[in-house]
Amino acid sequence: MKGKFVFLITALVILLTPVLVYAIGNLAEEFQVDLYRARVIGVAEEIVIRDTVIQVLDIRISNRDMRGTETTIRNTVVDNEHAIRLRAGDRISVHMERDVYGKPIFYFMNFDRTFPLAFLFLFFAACVIALGRVKGIKALASLTITVSLIIFGLIPLLLRGYNPIVLSVLTCMISAIITFSICFGVGKKSISAIIGVSGGLLVGGIIAYFFGIFSHITGFSHGDAQMLKYLPGGYAFDFRGLLFAGIIIGALGACLDVAISISSAMTEIKSHNTLIDKKELIRSGFNIGKDIMGSMMNTLVLAYTGSSLATILIFVGFDRGFVEIINLDSIATEIVRAIAGSLGLLFAIPITVFAFVLLDKFKKTS
Repeated sequence: MKGKFVFLITALVILLTPVLVYAIGNLAEEFQVDLYRARVIGVAEEIVIRDTVIQVLDIRISNRDMRGTETTIRNTVVDNEHAIRLRAGDRISVHMERDVYGKPIFYFMNFDRTFPLAFLFLFFAACVIALGRVKGIKALASLTITVSLIIFGLIPLLLRGYNPIVLSVLTCMISAIITFSICFGVGKKSISAIIGVSGGLLVGGIIAYFFGIFSHITGFSHGDAQMLKYLPGGYAFDFRGLLFAGIIIGALGACLDVAISISSAMTEIKSHNTLIDKKELIRSGFNIGKDIMGSMMNTLVLAYTGSSLATILIFVGFDRGFVEIINLDSIATEIVRAIAGSLGLLFAIPITVFAFVLLDKFKKTS
């Protein structure tokens, strides 16, 4: 019965995936009504003024109500590493405005990366299915649901002003429940992993919250956070809360890996030795957790270090001291991220182990 239920949920998600992709595309276009996709037909003219090149480009709009419309745009190319020089055949995105007479005027924005990103995702999905077969399909289904929870659940609620920490914890818990239920069924293994993930994320979130306040972290360390102040609509964000929510969501993947690895290994141990002593089972679970712990902590720390690499290079290049560097808001933020996430991962180990043993004991008594 459980297997049929999981199969039906998986099949439903797979069937709804194209609908989800279409809905995301429509949602993006709803919020960006002035953004269009286009293709460069040809370069009509290039005007060179010292180190600047002004390109006059013929383009054809390729989507929405202006599909097939041909027009001309200008692209200014300055002699630096950020310059974008367009050629015939390039797929681009353009911004549309209307002049005082209502005539549309288009401006070059950036390359249209929709096709290569979609191809990359399809290649990723094909590799997952080829390697995992049914389990790969289940993994993609759970990933689709997690992304849907964030896009259609978490983000709209954050925009409405709900508490970001509570929302992120609930989103991660729901994601863990759905992921483990689809991929591993409803049983002792998945339930103990869900408890472990939830406990680890709660611990990590609490530590991040209190030490973030204690360290006077503002939540404005990244430019994207600062840009939120200028969103139209008068949104009031809890920037520090958004930071902690990001820490919780960032640690979710590692906690999922740790919890399910421990519960799966303990399930195998129990199946091969049904008479194993409770203390021996706990010891085995902790040994498995210790083996996983080191690599997963490195994963988190390196991920957060990588995001601040450019900032670190700037200050080291200007010969700033170690104390000055770690007192930077952006660096202190990443340190709290890495340590809080690692502590959440660390606490997920004993919580998962004890949850598995208690569920095993409950199953025996019932």
